[in-house]
Amino acid sequence: EPTSISSLTDDLLREIFLRLPDLPTLVRAAITCRPFLCLVRSSRAFRRRFRELHASPILALFLTPYMRAVIPSASGSPDPDTTAAFADLLGDDDATEWGTDSQIPYSDGYVAFVNRSTDQTASYSPLNIGAPAQAQALDIYPKPPREGVDAWLEFYTLPPDQEGQRPSRVVCVRHDSSWACARVAVFSSHAMKCQIFPESRGLLLERDRCTIRKLVHGFVCWLQSENCILALNTVTFQFSRMYLPPPLRGPYTYLSFELGQTKDGKLCIVHLQEFTLSVWLWTPDDDGVERFMLHKMFQLHTIVKEITKRSVLDNVDAGEHMNVTDGFVYLSVVHGRGMQSSQWFLSFCLETAEVKLLFEKTCRIRCLVDPYIMAWPPSLMHDKGGFRN
Repeated sequence: EPTSISSLTDDLLREIFLRLPDLPTLVRAAITCRPFLCLVRSSRAFRRRFRELHASPILALFLTPYMRAVIPSASGSPDPDTTAAFADLLGDDDATEWGTDSQIPYSDGYVAFVNRSTDQTASYSPLNIGAPAQAQALDIYPKPPREGVDAWLEFYTLPPDQEGQRPSRVVCVRHDSSWACARVAVFSSHAMKCQIFPESRGLLLERDRCTIRKLVHGFVCWLQSENCILALNTVTFQFSRMYLPPPLRGPYTYLSFELGQTKDGKLCIVHLQEFTLSVWLWTPDDDGVERFMLHKMFQLHTIVKEITKRSVLDNVDAGEHMNVTDGFVYLSVVHGRGMQSSQWFLSFCLETAEVKLLFEKTCRIRCLVDPYIMAWPPSLMHDKGGFRN
């Protein structure tokens, strides 16, 4: 009898799906029909293999101070579905007080914005597969509250794990201005309960550095001093100190390095100086003591010259703003000053050392850029149940 699509076994169909080029293509295939969706939903092993073979795609770049999105495309023609999702943010270069908050990573596809004048924050979900239209709205929140004269509250949303087995949680850190004491409370959306941890004392952050913070895989980090990072472990919710490696210590070195995570989720520091990129991993040394260890160094002179068609000595700057996410470094290279500055936005893979040009722009003001990485749609990770409306 003739062979049809229904003649293929589930395992064979999954092998075909593994050969799809990226996550958006898998989403389109999965929602074609109910059996295809069930194939993806019912196999965690398949989803794990797909993640290992295909890096999560970058769908857009958010530019500050313009609060607009740019869709990178290797073919020169942006994907129409992505263009439709980000249509509200594909505007002109009009400066605004709103911009992305690079210190707070995107959670479940939501982008965090902050108003530099009022300290208000907002969340926006431009792409939420299977969600109702109102879930894509922009939600604006009031200025973070203060408790008394000398008490502050900070909030962080911890995303669920890749399979959604651990639900998202909200962490509240209450501290005074000098960080002499701090207390952590964790709210679980699954259990609808709040857990309050004992107060920690003697943390002592420098005032001009306590606003330099970063939520990365497994940690909330604050720059405590020229030599040290204060870290809150998001599993144990205990504070600890991470001492910076000697080359990164100093009054202004924090301007040239960025905290992030590797492809396998390890905490890392990426440092860029004179087109030499250094990667430091938080890992045990020979004595079993965890500290930042130099992992790799990359020379970017040649590739920058090839992309920009200019020598790195020809008034070219790099690394003014970096973002390190899932083993990729996103950075900008700027040539010139004033109204006709040229700016190139690049991605650099820490595993393969591959550099890609995302887009080029002539700008009046140097832009800060934050990548929007596509998260796995929840509708593809539910082992049971039908389509989401």
